[in-house]
Amino acid sequence: MSGKVAAGQRFGNETDERPAASRAFLRRLRLWTGLTLFLYATMHLLNQAFGIRSIEAMEMASRVLFQPWQSLPGRVLLYGGLAVHAALGLRALYRRRHLRLPAVDAVQLAFGLAIPAVLFAHAGAIAYLKGVYGARIDFDKTVYALWVASPEVGLPRQFLLIIVVWIHGCIGVRAWLRGKSWYPRSVPILMSLATLLPVLAVLGFINAGLDMRDIAAQGAEALRPGLHDLPGSPAAAAAAEANAIANRFTMGYLALLAGIFILRMARDWHATRFDSVRITYPGGRVVSVPVGFSVLEASRWSAIPHASVCGGRGRCSTCRVEITAGGETLPAPAGDEQRLLRRIGAPPPVRLACQIRPERDIAVVPLVHSTTAAQLPKGRFGPVTAARREAEVAALFVDLRQSTRLADDRLPYDTFFIVERYIKAVSSAVRASGGHVTNIAGDGVMSVFGTDGPTHDAARDAFRAALRLWEGIDALNEELRQELNEPLRIGIGLHVGVAVVGTEWTGGLEGMPFLGDTGNVAARLEAQTKQLGATLIASKEAVLMAAGEPHAFTFVPVMLAGKQDPIEVLCFRDSEVLRQLVGAAVSG
Repeated sequence: MSGKVAAGQRFGNETDERPAASRAFLRRLRLWTGLTLFLYATMHLLNQAFGIRSIEAMEMASRVLFQPWQSLPGRVLLYGGLAVHAALGLRALYRRRHLRLPAVDAVQLAFGLAIPAVLFAHAGAIAYLKGVYGARIDFDKTVYALWVASPEVGLPRQFLLIIVVWIHGCIGVRAWLRGKSWYPRSVPILMSLATLLPVLAVLGFINAGLDMRDIAAQGAEALRPGLHDLPGSPAAAAAAEANAIANRFTMGYLALLAGIFILRMARDWHATRFDSVRITYPGGRVVSVPVGFSVLEASRWSAIPHASVCGGRGRCSTCRVEITAGGETLPAPAGDEQRLLRRIGAPPPVRLACQIRPERDIAVVPLVHSTTAAQLPKGRFGPVTAARREAEVAALFVDLRQSTRLADDRLPYDTFFIVERYIKAVSSAVRASGGHVTNIAGDGVMSVFGTDGPTHDAARDAFRAALRLWEGIDALNEELRQELNEPLRIGIGLHVGVAVVGTEWTGGLEGMPFLGDTGNVAARLEAQTKQLGATLIASKEAVLMAAGEPHAFTFVPVMLAGKQDPIEVLCFRDSEVLRQLVGAAVSG
């Protein structure tokens, strides 16, 4: 008899839910302990910001901000949360099958592992002195130690601690909030707060330190009694003992971390040599991975493109796959996976790649394609004109029709995934044709052509962009056909006219200045595509500027909101007509 028992035999419905429930509980525990520590870090930085006023202001603020953490329940919550969160982080590090991570996740992991190594030397020594010797460690004593007693060691360590704690916490909070419906609207405010608070804290810390240096420069008699530990005194001996203990904890943590990596290497070597499974992907590609890998981890390990908007946390369904062989050996869906699959109405062969860890060979087909799209260039808008000027440009406005239907019966991450692919398709078409995306509002994208060259080239480039975009949306519909209930449909408006363009807004607003009625007309032409049953509507001026001659095109008058006279336009209901115009523009 085989030594392996089929997963379907080993796990019944009742035991299927236990591992899933346990994992869900540990994720929630890690989240809430992390939020507790993030709250403490936030209050700590806010307290430091009072140093902009004075050290005395920091002390007074600490009575409100730190007093709850000094109580017995507060200390249990803080130190217990720190121990549990660190333990769960090390456990997750050991259980993680590989370290091929997206950049953001890699930064969060690296900074999270660095926190204890930096924290023990600072907070560990203070906690030891308070707990063992009952020492009074106020802000003025801490500031003196860091800025006067040992600035060459204390200051770099303190600034490093602020950076790693805050960035690690912000990435975790962002991952938690991204699935909330209100999060996209709150991003500007949250980003401002996440930037402002550490900056104010650093400024307060620096100001308090410089004030302390000024006081110390006046002589020992200017310092508060007990602020400076005289060499050979009991206080100095206690501080040295505390620092030695903190250093031992730091070295012990680093040894533990090294041991975990060594155990990972040994486990992976054993699993690869003696216990592995084969996962077959479309096209016949076969990947062998150790037992315990999720299918998503196997894809990342083998550099196979695999969509996963939430990063493999089981909060979206974009990583879902169809099990075409070996599905009977997998445990039945449970917990979060079961709820997500039920919500999207997935058939039985469909599973979440991040949640299934095969113990037998299987074959899968990813259902949501992940294609590397062109990235926005640095600065988002590329090179533009050197200064503000009035110029004749071509404006192209694109909007996604009936976009609200995308959110019906979909998770927020899944809707975001589709809209993001649409935005990238539009942006890529505009940039490939020499244009600049000037504004993205929801699913409406405004772009401008002609800031870098002659106006007739601007009109031709805009029509080329429209054709690329039309073809790109058709390709995207084909790529996402299993994801979409109905094909994506767009409306495009195109017009030429005079506008003011330049490199930047005054006041620091993001985006390239593009002012005038040209963009408004393009947007209103796009609105007419629904009534006229067209995908693209272009003004007669734009068509003649691109093609030079009217050819066999038939223009029709339309009334636009806010206009007293009708404007003649050409309606494109078939991409072949647009292709003819682009060909005529090239030959012209």
